[in-house]
Amino acid sequence: MRTIRTLLAFFALAIPATLFGQISVSISIGPPALPFYEQPICPGDGYLWTPGYWAYDNSISDYYWVDGQWVIAPEEGFLWTPGYWGWGDRGYRFNEGYWGPEVGFYGGINYGYGYYGEGYGGGRWDHGHFFYNRSENRVDGANIHNVYNERVDHGSNVNRVSYNGGKGGIEVRATSQQEAVSRERHVAPVAVQTEHAQTARPTLNCEHRRTMAKRLLKQAPSLR
Repeated sequence: MRTIRTLLAFFALAIPATLFGQISVSISIGPPALPFYEQPICPGDGYLWTPGYWAYDNSISDYYWVDGQWVIAPEEGFLWTPGYWGWGDRGYRFNEGYWGPEVGFYGGINYGYGYYGEGYGGGRWDHGHFFYNRSENRVDGANIHNVYNERVDHGSNVNRVSYNGGKGGIEVRATSQQEAVSRERHVAPVAVQTEHAQTARPTLNCEHRRTMAKRLLKQAPSLR
């Protein structure tokens, strides 16, 4: 009986570990189109916008949506390069986003709100302060005064395709400058971004856990 209880405890603990673990996968089908969503208002000075994206949960073999969020940059002068799904080695793999002094290649994906496939038009750093382009961001000018208005070229990619390469994907390749940016020093997503993605991940409900626990008991009669 002690062995069975140990197995059940292990099973209960293993579920969240599987759900929240970082799993490198190659998917045969690209993610869905990017949904339309409204950017929440900027919560305060110093926050930078990181757009929403499709992530993949290996435990349910499906994509799930991670909403965009406002995040404080890990270092002064750093900007966010969004992650993206790209085709390679007969499957789609996710290229993790990162923080760095320059915005690198993110697959030519039109994430909106300043990220239109290349670079970032939503704001810029100036003398240690981040200035927000109000034409691209929801910023309360009464509380945040470091703002400006500037029209941004939205490029020719006006569709909602969410991946690069493969069938139906965005046919854009990184320039030599963008490749150089990817080799420069950069910082992985900060803790608040990782926690945000984990919160968005689908979870197994209690009924499913009970069903799996009963199935485990039936499969281990010899351990009693």
